[in-house]
Amino acid sequence: MSENLWALARALIVTVIFMPFLIKFLKQSKEQAVIRKLGPDHQAKSGTLSMGGVLFVAAASISSLIGGGLHNGWHGVMTMVIPVVAFLAYATIGGIDDTLKLINHADDGFSFKPKLIAQTISAAVIMLIMWLMGVPFTLYVPLLGTFNLGIFYFVFLWFWLVGWSNATNLTDGLDGLLAGISIIVYAAYSIIAMNMHNQILVIFNFSVIGSLIGFLIFNKPTAKIFMGDTGSLALGAGLAIESILLGMPFSLVWFGLVFVIETLSVIIQTIGYHFWHKRIFPMAPIHHSFEKFGWSEWQIDTLFWILSVILAVAGIFYMN
Repeated sequence: MSENLWALARALIVTVIFMPFLIKFLKQSKEQAVIRKLGPDHQAKSGTLSMGGVLFVAAASISSLIGGGLHNGWHGVMTMVIPVVAFLAYATIGGIDDTLKLINHADDGFSFKPKLIAQTISAAVIMLIMWLMGVPFTLYVPLLGTFNLGIFYFVFLWFWLVGWSNATNLTDGLDGLLAGISIIVYAAYSIIAMNMHNQILVIFNFSVIGSLIGFLIFNKPTAKIFMGDTGSLALGAGLAIESILLGMPFSLVWFGLVFVIETLSVIIQTIGYHFWHKRIFPMAPIHHSFEKFGWSEWQIDTLFWILSVILAVAGIFYMN
């Protein structure tokens, strides 16, 4: 347990110590978030800094690799490479997206095709590392059993990484919302990984949790800095690869049900408007609908955090 707490502490301390320096640097560089014109009235946040995810992703990754090395030497570091590479690869994609938004002073960064190509290459690299590390390309489907997909495993891996990274990206619309939910979901997987004696993933989870706790200090309403796509894409990819490495990918549908609901609200809203020219929700993703009802960010955060805790506790209880 002590090495887990040390992993959390390392990431937490690095994030808390260096975030003020990052904020100062971004202020001097005049790197401010661009508020989406199609979203709710958040123009009061237009001067808020972005790309805070750069620091907590770096802190979590460094802490994870150190923890892997302390736990099992070079083999521990190599085993930690899979979740860390997934985390960093999608953070890089998000970082390019964030940078283009800042350079172009627009709410759209990476265009669709280049972003899709980058995500596909990242998934291919991750699958190659998994093959080199001897991870079987099998997929467990509840009620149906386990299937060996071989080379076709890439299709699932790509879909899972892209789908969940975009789901967390859609959820990142309010101060503290995604950071808080992610802490809860990563904590749930920490308990599952402990029960499965997968210490490498436990260390990875504690590192991410520590960095997010540190980030949340600066991101809670009213936020001093946003995580940007750099952080939101990384968090989704990290959860996706972890669910795979634990051999229970579809458990993420339950533990990450809030992300699923947020994504479905966007899909339903888009279909409804496209075919019937009607908005099913006041605004999508659904957390913005609560804003339309007059809820404060703290109230919405609390509701979604509580829902995530209930899902986490129920899921862990069922699996035990």
